[in-house]
Amino acid sequence: MLSPGIRTLSKKDLEAAGKDEREALLEHDSDLEEMLFSQPSTSSGNENVDHKMDSVKLQIQEVQDVMRDNVQKVMDRGERLEDLQEASDRLNMAGNEFRETAKRAQRRAWLQNVKSRFIIISITVTIVLFIVGKKSHCAFI
Repeated sequence: MLSPGIRTLSKKDLEAAGKDEREALLEHDSDLEEMLFSQPSTSSGNENVDHKMDSVKLQIQEVQDVMRDNVQKVMDRGERLEDLQEASDRLNMAGNEFRETAKRAQRRAWLQNVKSRFIIISITVTIVLFIVGKKSHCAFI
């Protein structure tokens, strides 16, 4: 029995499909499926049996189509996962480079701060020594 949404073709449509078209549809299928489709009908002209065989063939073709679509989707998903992995690796490398650059900038800023403090302290000490030296020099005079 066919479920709703499944297409149905008449025997006439299947016969009109031609051998080349059937082979294209059945490409990459197993030997068992080829045997199913290549066996002659055992019915003695009974239209009901032919219809059931056609229905089974259609269901098999639809299942094959769904499976091919699923395989294609899995392959596409794998490619997208590989792309995401590559993007993740690039981001990781960029993050590491940023971290190293930030550390270098922090070291430079710290060194510049130390230099500035040293210069300010040196100038202050020089001024204090100059003032103390001037007072002591004035005390001797």
